[in-house]
Amino acid sequence: MRIVSFLVLVAVVCLSLSGCGWRLRGSQTFAVTLPPMQLQFQQGSADLKRELAQTLEDSGVELRTDAGLILVIHRENQGRRVLSVDSNGKVSEYELQYELLFSLRQVDGEILIDNEHISQQRDYQFNDSAVLAKSEEERQLFAFMRSTSIQSLLRQLQTVVATKEESPAAPRVPTDAN
Repeated sequence: MRIVSFLVLVAVVCLSLSGCGWRLRGSQTFAVTLPPMQLQFQQGSADLKRELAQTLEDSGVELRTDAGLILVIHRENQGRRVLSVDSNGKVSEYELQYELLFSLRQVDGEILIDNEHISQQRDYQFNDSAVLAKSEEERQLFAFMRSTSIQSLLRQLQTVVATKEESPAAPRVPTDAN
């Protein structure tokens, strides 16, 4: 009888979760309407370069060396600081920081976004008896912050380009460098 009750409870929970729209988090790309653009890096990790290029392409943005828009990634920073220590003076909690600095300009030199910062912080509990697991958790948190920063970057690009195209006084954003 208990097994049947348990199975009924599990079925009710599963149906409730699926009925409310809950699902596991997957990749979160959204369609953007951006003209072709150049992608330039002054400083950034290989992971950022790969993920940003892939996300732009997955979102329908054509990356070309002769495009009219230039997205410049000036800097990517990752850091951590101690948030708390236990009674023995050992670290028990860290705060991770992630920052992305970028600009968007047209080929003719007009700046659309100038030195914009995207920054995030996450904290996590540290346990020195599980160093490998905590190192992996830290790596995954940095990867998550990078991904959400890229999504934020895409939303900002979409907003600026859409505003620029709708402005009657301003010329349209060029789709390529003619």
